[in-house]
Amino acid sequence: MPNGMRRNWPLLLLALPFVFLLIPQIYNRIDPQLFGIPFFIWYQFAWVIAGSVITYLVYRLRERAEQ
Repeated sequence: MPNGMRRNWPLLLLALPFVFLLIPQIYNRIDPQLFGIPFFIWYQFAWVIAGSVITYLVYRLRERAEQ
């Protein structure tokens, strides 16, 4: 695997939130509810949190690759 590809693969993780939020058939429903919050809302909010975690992981992986 070329060195550039080995160092840049974590950037693909940043696409996960976009991919899963651009397919509304996945979350276009009300059930299951979480504490009375419809699935449509808490699914999107979960991706906000997951996106933050993914961004942090990519940052750390890229930082380690540059050392």
